Amino acid sequence: MYIVPSSTAYNVSRKLANIFSCNVSPVVRKRFPDNEMYVKIIDDIKGEDVLLVGNTRSDSDIIEYLLLLDAIKEEKPRSITAVIPFFGYARQHMRYNNGEPISSKVFTQAINQYADNIISIELHDDQTLEYSKVPFTDIKIIDPVYKYFESKNIDFVMSPDDGGYERVKLIGTRLGIPAYYIDKKRIDARTVKMVMPEEDYADKNILLLDDIISTGGTIMKASSMLRKSGAKNIYACAIHGVFANNSNEKIEKYVNELTVTDTIETKYSNITVADEIAASLKSKISV
Repeated sequence: MYIVPSSTAYNVSRKLANIFSCNVSPVVRKRFPDNEMYVKIIDDIKGEDVLLVGNTRSDSDIIEYLLLLDAIKEEKPRSITAVIPFFGYARQHMRYNNGEPISSKVFTQAINQYADNIISIELHDDQTLEYSKVPFTDIKIIDPVYKYFESKNIDFVMSPDDGGYERVKLIGTRLGIPAYYIDKKRIDARTVKMVMPEEDYADKNILLLDDIISTGGTIMKASSMLRKSGAKNIYACAIHGVFANNSNEKIEKYVNELTVTDTIETKYSNITVADEIAASLKSKISV
């Protein structure tokens, strides 16, 4: 088995290579004079099971991923598994208004032309899975989050909205603590009121857990409310740390600790998803 890493997932690729004792193929990357992207896979991967590991966060990431998929396919491997720790463009998983594309469908169907399997981590919405004609597995990250926080004496785990309630319930059950979500009430087009669960937060350690931290606005507001309620320590955690516009620097001022997984590699990536990906792979290919 070979792993081909995109430029966005070296750490996860190396961890998977260690788990499976396999090679990570070098990839040549450069730009033509007109700035078009060029990639080339160095190792001979003909007849091999190949994992392409990379994210699709930006437009450039997507172009690189598709070019690498085609490069792998042209080498006639035994199988191709598209491993996408952070599946970008998944927010638009349906049409909300006339004239809009369904971006998660566009990219899923593009991958279908090359890959035999797709693996992602914590998709924004499971509807994306329905657009694939090949097996598409979305992994929920529960155990690694539990293991990281089990020694931190957390009193409550909380989701910033009701959409993440199932996730925090699972973590709460593992930690043996109550799980809540913050109720968001829209007042008008520009105003959203956040209502905290009725609970005594004084001197408590609280875990705020979400799937994605992008601008961090909700995390910061929730943390501020918890501070005013007397919370002792606030731990902010997300599966995907996007941190748009360097929002991590702002969030750090509100919380005691900021932690994310390594789906997107940052200095806050204290939780790895490699073991969960490996477990899923073992059920799909001969390793």
